[in-house]
Amino acid sequence: MKLKMEQLIKYVPFTYMWYLRKFSDHPKTVLDIGCGNGELMSVIADREWKITGLDIFDRSLNKARKTGFYSELIEGDLIKSCQKLVKSKKKYDLIFCSQVIEHIKKEDGNKLLDLADKLARKRIYFGTPRGFMKQPEEFLEKNPFQVHLSGWEVSEFTERGYIVFGVGFNSVWKEQGLARGKPKWKIILLTLLSFPLNPIIYYFPSLGAGIMAIKDK
Repeated sequence: MKLKMEQLIKYVPFTYMWYLRKFSDHPKTVLDIGCGNGELMSVIADREWKITGLDIFDRSLNKARKTGFYSELIEGDLIKSCQKLVKSKKKYDLIFCSQVIEHIKKEDGNKLLDLADKLARKRIYFGTPRGFMKQPEEFLEKNPFQVHLSGWEVSEFTERGYIVFGVGFNSVWKEQGLARGKPKWKIILLTLLSFPLNPIIYYFPSLGAGIMAIKDK
């Protein structure tokens, strides 16, 4: 039921899933950096996409494999794996990296941005919290790589030629936001109450809890 609900949400304007569908621009080939268990990609992707998933955590890759959306899955360090792909002269229509760059150190994050430029044929997408946000304990899921190690600001993407949009009202979703640590019913209520602000936050990312950065080649 959860997956079916997410499949419906991607058609609701100004939701995160809807944004991701909008930004994907119908690629033929995709490199999903930090693909995790593959649930996000399985919601937004079409079966026609040829998707390569990359992740360091074997248990997540095992789950991603079961989605049936990936033509190839690579296990390994994100930087080293992308460097190997660059050396192999691989290119992808879309480089997709959602909620991943904050899990690596700033120096490695900048390397990853450089590598994404070399691997992209048409478009690059990075999604991340705005600024440093401590990862809640319940989101770690016994995965040591889920800890947040860096924070990213709008200017760090615009300086590299990205167009940046905002997502999620900061006062609700930031580290000390109104929704953090609250019962599920309160989170749903706050989500509904803040939903009308989503179009404004989209165009004014300084109001958002998250960053959606797009770069076309």
